[in-house]
Amino acid sequence: MPLKKYKQLFFNNWPSLLALLVLFLRLPALFEPFTYGDEGIYLTLGQAIRQGLLLYQEIHDNKPPLIYLIAAFAPTFPLYRLLAFLYSWLVLLFFYQLARQIFPQQKKAVIASCFAFGILYSLPFLEGNIANAENFLIGLTLPAFWFLLKQKFFLAGLLFSLATLFKVPAAFDFIAAIVFISLVSKKLYSLFIIHYSLFIGFATPLLVSLFFFWSKNALPAYLAAAFAQNLPYLSSWIGPATSTGLPLVLLARGLLLFLLLLLLFFFRQRLAPSTLLVSLWFAFTLFAALLSGRPYPHYLLQTVPALSLAFGFFLSKKPFLPLLALLAFILSWGTIRFWYYLNLPYYFNFYFHRFATQYQAAHPSYQAAAYLRQRTTSKEKIFIWGNQPQIYSLAHRLPLGRYTVAYHIIDFNGYRETLDQLQSHPPRYLIVDQNEKRPFPEFFFWLNQNYSPEVQFGPLAICHRH
Repeated sequence: MPLKKYKQLFFNNWPSLLALLVLFLRLPALFEPFTYGDEGIYLTLGQAIRQGLLLYQEIHDNKPPLIYLIAAFAPTFPLYRLLAFLYSWLVLLFFYQLARQIFPQQKKAVIASCFAFGILYSLPFLEGNIANAENFLIGLTLPAFWFLLKQKFFLAGLLFSLATLFKVPAAFDFIAAIVFISLVSKKLYSLFIIHYSLFIGFATPLLVSLFFFWSKNALPAYLAAAFAQNLPYLSSWIGPATSTGLPLVLLARGLLLFLLLLLLFFFRQRLAPSTLLVSLWFAFTLFAALLSGRPYPHYLLQTVPALSLAFGFFLSKKPFLPLLALLAFILSWGTIRFWYYLNLPYYFNFYFHRFATQYQAAHPSYQAAAYLRQRTTSKEKIFIWGNQPQIYSLAHRLPLGRYTVAYHIIDFNGYRETLDQLQSHPPRYLIVDQNEKRPFPEFFFWLNQNYSPEVQFGPLAICHRH
């Protein structure tokens, strides 16, 4: 078949080919074992919500509430992953619609952007296979920008706000939208009306969430956990990007972002609105992804929509934008030293070996959860000193106290609160993860006086009260 016919076949069938590629990349996520810590926290808090516990006041994590409501709606790990899998197809559809809006009458640019997004959004490289908050918030920021371009400003603000209620850094997408509108609007009065509509839309879900927790007498706990506590949480990380001090690093990044904004302001008349939008969107989301200096690759998922749209400019005869975006992405990766997950072994293992079932049977967290299910009642609480929150969900047991992982007790200085809970309501069983080496001497002194080791699964020692 001549090359021209192959090209025609591709252009006529590219949506089906992209769908098959995304299916190939995302299918393993439905069969993976439950070992990722963030998902364990979400499902544990979702379990707590279903049993009537109040977020932040009675069970703790440091994100806004929507991710836990999703986990409460999908109460088991297979259902949670299935929901994320189905949601990813909606996200792909939203991206396609936005790409058509950004590149009208430029089919090749739309195709390039969609393939870039489908791949980057799905690969373990950026933890696209894991149902994290970033995976969900993207599905709201994409239609938010689409509504922005359609001049449906209240709806755009509403969706940006809902995205922020998945994770606070989504507010930077909203800031990018505000700056974009400010640069392209020509009339001051129109700009005021647009800003008003955007801010009213953005404020509405936030105010609803504030009113809900106020009505439950939990507003201070909500504000502290979901918003205020994120500042000390960010500064608690020590890594290559923060070794000189996080404030200094943030100041340097802020100055770079400000310089970019100045350049875009002075050249705004020469740049197409689509170029301005994608440039601002990528710059603000990259700033948000690097905010903490932590090397978790899923932080970079927030940049993927704008980065993928930048690839479309390769085919619209404006290569400078994707080159700059790609350079900034690579430099950021090298500076932070983000963790890297191997892609080829991941897919080879699934499609040729399928070790998931054997892995589950042998993994310590599954073994510990099964052991506790057999020896405790559904109403009993357990405690884990370590970072294996998936055990709570696998065992269908709630944690004793507000914290689900040791690093939250450490980062948020919850030592005294945790020890008080243990001393006043000692559980029959608790788990010590021997991989957690950070000190908590008061806990171990109390533990040795009141508990005996009963069984061990890998690094997980299950202890029984005397």
